[in-house]
Amino acid sequence: MDLMKAAVLRKPMDIRIEDVEVPKPSGLEVLLRVESVGLCHTDVHIWEGHYGPIRIEERGVKFPLIMGHEIAGRVEELGEGVKGFRKGDKVVVYPWIGEGTCAACLSGNEHLCYSLKPLGILQPGGYAEYVLVPSYRYLIPIKDLDPDQACSMACAGITAYSAVKKANVKPDENLVLIGIGGLGHIALQIAKAALNPKIIAVDVREESLELAEKMGADYTINASKVNVVDEVKRLTNGLGAEAVIDFVNTTETSLQGFDSLRRGGRLVLVGLHGHYSKFILPLIPLKAAKILGSYTGSLKDLVEVLKLLGRGIIKLTAIKRSLSEVNELLKDVRDGKIVGRVVMKP
Repeated sequence: MDLMKAAVLRKPMDIRIEDVEVPKPSGLEVLLRVESVGLCHTDVHIWEGHYGPIRIEERGVKFPLIMGHEIAGRVEELGEGVKGFRKGDKVVVYPWIGEGTCAACLSGNEHLCYSLKPLGILQPGGYAEYVLVPSYRYLIPIKDLDPDQACSMACAGITAYSAVKKANVKPDENLVLIGIGGLGHIALQIAKAALNPKIIAVDVREESLELAEKMGADYTINASKVNVVDEVKRLTNGLGAEAVIDFVNTTETSLQGFDSLRRGGRLVLVGLHGHYSKFILPLIPLKAAKILGSYTGSLKDLVEVLKLLGRGIIKLTAIKRSLSEVNELLKDVRDGKIVGRVVMKP
């Protein structure tokens, strides 16, 4: 029996490096040797045991679990039904595995499948030396792309991309980005290159706001020092912004985002940090506001985001660490000590 090293979550807040059996592929399955795996904030929520008031068991998570859904690696072994790939191919994994026949899956939106079984969340993921991918159709060749840059496109990249599309801003409009972290700094680059609105970056960390300025933000707001809504109104001639994307999505930030909208504005909620909203319900119709949830993105989105990465439009700000440091890294991400993204090497 062949063994591999894996970071195994035994229960909330209890993750251990263990020897586990290397899975064997059959049929359409592919075994990958993991080269790079991103640490997503979703991993922090799973490690902590909840998304706000929602226990992860309510979302179908079972222990023990090998987390990790932002995966880049090389093909190691192929099931007998696999076509178009060979050993050694460099790939990124689309981890949002649908059941394949529902309306969402058939429309290309497998991430919205009611029977969704994402890698690293509801089945073993990439916090390991090897990962078993259920079908070769979830693999995207990356050829000359750096796997340390490409891996996080499978979640952070497509989540940011999808949220920017939902914000739907024009060049002369104002876009507020709340949270310039692993998602926000990618969204800023995409929005600037594709839509070129006036971008107002909001965070509580000066180093994140400095990063936002380097990436082309027109204005920055330190939410720990000034009133966010007042500043947005000041920067928009008292009207508010046409769109806000909240990558944090706490009770406080979501209200700041809503109150920062002008009439007819769009609030896109992405983060999973919060509990309950404080929206004053009559103001939603009175403002004619749109409130949209945005959850990851499609396989097509991943293909498009990888093209943006290849063209240099996106550059991931990432720190690289060993998988053996996963406990410390989860704590650092939870505590807001990381600017950008964490990429781990098994």
